[in-house]
Amino acid sequence: MNDKNKLGLPFEYQQMPEYFDAHNVSKETEAKNAFIEKLLKEQRVKNVLDMTCGTGSQVFYLAERGYDAVGSDFSPALIEIARVKAEKLGKNITFIDGDVRELRVGKFDAVITIFNAIGHLTKADFEKALQNIHANLEDRGIYIFDIFNLQAITDDIIDNFAMDIESVVNGVKIRNVQHSEIDRKNGLLTSHDHYTIFKDGGKPEIHTNTFSLQIYTAEELQAMLAKNGFETIHQYDMDGNDFIADKSLNILTVARKINA
Repeated sequence: MNDKNKLGLPFEYQQMPEYFDAHNVSKETEAKNAFIEKLLKEQRVKNVLDMTCGTGSQVFYLAERGYDAVGSDFSPALIEIARVKAEKLGKNITFIDGDVRELRVGKFDAVITIFNAIGHLTKADFEKALQNIHANLEDRGIYIFDIFNLQAITDDIIDNFAMDIESVVNGVKIRNVQHSEIDRKNGLLTSHDHYTIFKDGGKPEIHTNTFSLQIYTAEELQAMLAKNGFETIHQYDMDGNDFIADKSLNILTVARKINA
């Protein structure tokens, strides 16, 4: 996917995959996973395909709770980390290298793509992904995904996105300074990262990276889903509360496949 990605990607996706969990898995992750599991249970889902699984956060969580969970991701490096985790845990979980726009695995009760994953696709590529997700679902299968809510992202929110954080990964200290800007007309949230990596007391390594997320209003998502063979069942805030168009920072959408 990265060679065809027009919006750029976060630095850790390819150049530093060992940093992915430190940057993307937080104390809120389990609460979010629990809400996703609640939604799957409500829809009587038994098997799940996570088509943007990264290092497997949702897959491991769901597998531990009795779901037949399979993970796929466009990044071989992240998939390899997920496989190593599964081996260490003694879990027989399948992780597949594959692009959400193209990969055909089988027929599942549900597909998920979580934590702004669809934002790394252009609108045209998201439509391709929807059509492919449709093909990987059983009749009336469920698709759950989330994305930032364009309508709620004010200038103050953009300012609050700024961060200056330090992490230690495998004994290496990493500082990440990020600031963002938004193009509301085109729905593009662009982030600029400056990484400083301190290794073995030597000269720090400096890396810079810029990437954009394609973000949407709730109405845009409903229209795109309808165009590509889905009906919207419900939209929530990411914390599980009801979605409020001008207040909720995220849109968590539950949709159903409605035609073959």
